Amino acid sequence: MPRSSLHNTFSLLATNPHVLGLFALLLAWLLCFWPTLHSMVEIWQRSDTYAHGFLIFPISLFLIWRKRTQLAETGLNSSNLALLPLLLLILGWFFADAVAVNVFKQLSVVLMLPMLVWLSCGWNILRLLLFPFAYLIFAVPMGDGLVAPMQNITADITVYALQLSNIPVFRDGLYLATPTGMFLVAEACSGVRYLIASFALGTLYAYLNYQSRLKQLLFCLFAIVLPILANGIRAYGIVLVAHLTDMQHAVGVDHLIYGWLFFGLLMFFMFYIGSFWADSTREPFEVNHASSSGAPARSSLFGILILLLPTAAPHLLPPLSSTAVYDVKALAMLLEPDEHPQHQPAFMHSSDHLSGIWVLGESPILFYAAFYQHTDQQKLVSWHNQPYQRNHWTPASQRKQQLLLPDKTLGIQEVDLRATDGRKRLLWYWYGSGDFFSANPYLITAMQAVGKVFHISQHGSFFAISINYDVDINQARSQLTSLLEQKFPLLRQANAGTTTPQLMTAQERKP
Repeated sequence: MPRSSLHNTFSLLATNPHVLGLFALLLAWLLCFWPTLHSMVEIWQRSDTYAHGFLIFPISLFLIWRKRTQLAETGLNSSNLALLPLLLLILGWFFADAVAVNVFKQLSVVLMLPMLVWLSCGWNILRLLLFPFAYLIFAVPMGDGLVAPMQNITADITVYALQLSNIPVFRDGLYLATPTGMFLVAEACSGVRYLIASFALGTLYAYLNYQSRLKQLLFCLFAIVLPILANGIRAYGIVLVAHLTDMQHAVGVDHLIYGWLFFGLLMFFMFYIGSFWADSTREPFEVNHASSSGAPARSSLFGILILLLPTAAPHLLPPLSSTAVYDVKALAMLLEPDEHPQHQPAFMHSSDHLSGIWVLGESPILFYAAFYQHTDQQKLVSWHNQPYQRNHWTPASQRKQQLLLPDKTLGIQEVDLRATDGRKRLLWYWYGSGDFFSANPYLITAMQAVGKVFHISQHGSFFAISINYDVDINQARSQLTSLLEQKFPLLRQANAGTTTPQLMTAQERKP
């Protein structure tokens, strides 16, 4: 399209009611959810893993700009069908905000953008811009849950490669011991940052260079598998260099230099391999020349009212009660003080917590509990909150299991821990809300969200017991089981506080 014609087309679009409605929706979206967007930027600033988030929105805008000719030629048609998914996203944001689960808040806000385009401009425009909007998902800082699996995969690859190199290696959890020294596959060595960056770049490369959906899918899978394998090889190379140079190299600063240099070479290799199958020409996109239709003003008004729901809801609901729904006094009286806080979990900003020792026979058992009240903004499930302090302990194995107690089946998470000095500790932990307990923290978080939104007395709590052992882990399991059989009624009493759910507002009423 000639430049003058394109300029005239965009001049017409600037006065088009569909486009004006979209601008109004975007302005309302920005004003209502600016705190959530700002929280994303703060994470980009402080985390190297998610620093690529600064590039995602500009890349998406560039991809939209590349579609400017097709956009100018495609008919606009407002669609009220988008109101339902928009409402669901708003509700998802509202429940996530109730328990401060930022990743779901941020993901909901980002996914609102294509719904606003669909609402004001129609499905044909959204279909044209589907990838640029989908690419915005990479701006959401998520992926922390991949750290632990990636650590184990990296350790597996490193051990296998060392064995192929005839280098003796002993693995105990994430600790790798060779004749020259001890190595820890730490969180920074997991390669998650490489994986996320590679997947983001690989997805963009596949979209720009391939027409076939199969090619795009295969290259995206390649962008996932390659950094996982490469990070394992990188870790193996660090251990190998340290072994061959008697621990003089590949540690400290060298570790980071080799890491980023390796990643740069990895990206070059990935794009070089992908270039052999790149499509030289692109298939023309079918343009829908239908004239504009629908009622954009009405659709935009409905959309703005839905966007305002989270802002209006707190003013329509009665205030929450600050009355605690847990009672820790009886439990606290039975605990002996713990002089080694590094052995205990680390939970921040809890409404209340207990830390101490139970003595069962001659074996001291550490106990820890943290309670999060339904009215405050602190959250139970957070990367700040650690079931074990990772700078002192590393997991050798972990699993979920069900315990058959006298009057209850309790789901727990079991972690077999190791310290740098070789000590072993068996940790059991679980979460609770009222009379309900689970090893799944996200289920408890969902219960908290429902309780807070609907003004039901719900709170979240965390419990942990642990014991040192030498050789027999089954004996340690037996001791922890005996403790729970004796003390679980006290834990239930502390967690439930009141036995019947009450409206939080009713707790505050006075004559």
